[in-house]
Amino acid sequence: MCIDELNALTESGGMNEFIRVCEARQCKALSRIADDIVARPCIRLILLAGASSAGKTTTAKRLCTQLRVNGVESMHFSTDDYFVGDSRNPLDENGEMDYETVEAVDIERLSSDINKLLAGEEIHPRRFDFVKHEGYDDDGTMSIAPGEYIVLEGIHALNPRLTEGVPEECKYRIFVEPKTQPEIFFHTRLSSADARLMRRLVRDNQFRKMSPVETFHLWPKVLAGEDKWINPFRGNADAEFDSGLEYEICVLKAYIAGLLEVVKRKNPDESKAMMLSDVLATVDVVSPVVVPGDSILRETIGSSQLEY
Repeated sequence: MCIDELNALTESGGMNEFIRVCEARQCKALSRIADDIVARPCIRLILLAGASSAGKTTTAKRLCTQLRVNGVESMHFSTDDYFVGDSRNPLDENGEMDYETVEAVDIERLSSDINKLLAGEEIHPRRFDFVKHEGYDDDGTMSIAPGEYIVLEGIHALNPRLTEGVPEECKYRIFVEPKTQPEIFFHTRLSSADARLMRRLVRDNQFRKMSPVETFHLWPKVLAGEDKWINPFRGNADAEFDSGLEYEICVLKAYIAGLLEVVKRKNPDESKAMMLSDVLATVDVVSPVVVPGDSILRETIGSSQLEY
């Protein structure tokens, strides 16, 4: 699918049906993964990883629904809730916060909680405030029943350091990446990294009170962290899930265009902002109203039916 074809769908009134097909394709893929998991009786811990803004959280929640269709309950966990916070977060070689390192996660606490749950014990769930950049313990407690799964998602979820003590045969690993992207020039598709950057620009601005200039400043560190901490483990995945939606660029345009203008005004030499801005100039806008409430895209633009 190329940009001209997407625009033609918008003009002809066929975009709504195309969106339904894109979403149904993802639902079918998740259903197959759920079937594979329940076919392996020893699985207790599902590890779902992917790079920044790949759509991990929504994928994990929708997977839990598919597992429920198969008659099995599961509990969703996020490694993000176990960030150590700025007071303990490691610094990089420039003395700046290194949020990409696995050491930004309280590995000991996370590993302990996972093992306690699998042993049938109760825990106080951990939460993280992304505005204050600090974690805290929830007042309530949680536990899992025999036969239930834990679905652990996060950029470091496939790193074995987080799940030491859990037998390997009890783990099922999934890698999430938005592979499917529209063709923007002749035989040239938008990269999954650029698609994730667009999602992150919107998410950071809407939910983490971060300016687009700061998001661009951090992006090279994010990519470097992925090469060091995420990509080395993706080859161990039992399954891969394509979280890309060909239509999403049409929806995101209304959110991103103004953010890119801010970046270009502040940093005129930011070539990536110029490129994305040029691409978006060729795209017809699609209203977010037509995006399903449980879509991965809702994780970025908001108003999801799912609880985050």
